[in-house]
Amino acid sequence: MAAQSLLQRALTDLDRGPHDIVELFGSAKVREITVAALRGTGCKLEGDTETVERLIEYATRFVIEPWLREWRGSFEPANLGRPRTDLFEIVIYAAARHRFGGEHRNPAALAAKWLGEPATKDKVEKREKRFRRIFSRVYALAGLSRAEAAEQSARILLDVILDLEKLDAKMAAERAATSRAKRDARHGSFSARLVPAP
Repeated sequence: MAAQSLLQRALTDLDRGPHDIVELFGSAKVREITVAALRGTGCKLEGDTETVERLIEYATRFVIEPWLREWRGSFEPANLGRPRTDLFEIVIYAAARHRFGGEHRNPAALAAKWLGEPATKDKVEKREKRFRRIFSRVYALAGLSRAEAAEQSARILLDVILDLEKLDAKMAAERAATSRAKRDARHGSFSARLVPAP
């Protein structure tokens, strides 16, 4: 059996975070989205604080949360017989691409080499473009400015890069331990034959 590549291991070992988009955004951000949506429809949110809070809670629960879940589902491609690429895999490819971003002539090829099979230069480039496209829409709908969106994207990518580097170091240590164990087993049996029996 061949050893797993960094990409294959990352897809199984790294924490994907919450699957539900409402949980991913957090209650504070969902509330901000609700308030922005209500104000966008002309609601001034003035008057009794308790009534305003009940309106926000109602709109969050029955309008915004279902809409966010439906909107998240819209990122899933139609099943056209092609294998699906989930959002987590897209983020991994984009993070690997940005790890080699500024200092190399061909960062996508280096990222593909670092990730291993089945990553290719073409996949890295396409998934990184898809990451930018998806997250720019997400941040625009969340009402973030371009600077805030760039900061959030950089934070996500940096976290994933650090996780990938830790996993790569762990895999290197495992490979070294396996190699050492094979070498010791091979030499141990040879040296045992050289020692004369008492």
